[in-house]
Amino acid sequence: MNTPLIMIVGAADTGRAPLTAALLRRMLLQRAINARVESAGVLGHDDDPASPDALAVADHLSLDLSAHRARSLSVDLVDAASLLLAVDRGTARVARLRFPQAEARIHTLGELAGRDRDIPDPFKMQIGPWLIYAQEIERLLQQALPRIIAFLPEDATTPPDSEPPAPSPVVAEERRAAAERTAQLLDLMTRIPGIVEWSAAREQIETTIALAQAHPAGASDLVAAYGALLRAALALTPPVPGAAQLAALHDAIARLEQPITSEDVGSLSARLGAWSTLA
Repeated sequence: MNTPLIMIVGAADTGRAPLTAALLRRMLLQRAINARVESAGVLGHDDDPASPDALAVADHLSLDLSAHRARSLSVDLVDAASLLLAVDRGTARVARLRFPQAEARIHTLGELAGRDRDIPDPFKMQIGPWLIYAQEIERLLQQALPRIIAFLPEDATTPPDSEPPAPSPVVAEERRAAAERTAQLLDLMTRIPGIVEWSAAREQIETTIALAQAHPAGASDLVAAYGALLRAALALTPPVPGAAQLAALHDAIARLEQPITSEDVGSLSARLGAWSTLA
């Protein structure tokens, strides 16, 4: 069987597209789904490396984009792809105009996630927005994953001679919604400093942590330990938190929308050592 291809389509293929591809590649690998995930762009930045900010965010997310080189979306790549997943509606529009024969296979990430949302291009922005948008891309990919997998051949999603995978733990809707609201609040505070009093935001964060701990998604969900680490992070956060601290809190709170793994606990624990030094 030829390994099916999912092509992430971006603008220059130096920022959002390679990050999205790396995140999706990891998700599929964790689920033992046999598919290639690659990226290409519509603006012709062939052979450019990933942008410095994309490299930094990838490192923060334990991804490696050091070998990435941008390339243009071509007829061969389009014909080979089971799905062409565009980072935004503008990019999808360009791809459909250039490759009308593939229109049925061209979709946006927001569309497959069931959200009326395009992730903005953080080109030339500070690292905080890059981290926020990368985390949002990851959440949209998680929401879109069932529809993404549906584009793949059946034999790519069921490894031979294997038992059917156990059902994934499901996070309670009230926990997911609370985490999403609080993450959006922290995003707003990062983009518009001073718009929300930290005392009010902190109270909302503590309420979200308590709600998440009260709704674990099964025995494997390490939300109790993760919540304790989040409270430790709050204790280290000054009365006027910096943009990096708000971005880090945003990422940590947004993770509560999914079951917490040992990797999540380890990552947050490692970050606490330098928490008070975040600007």
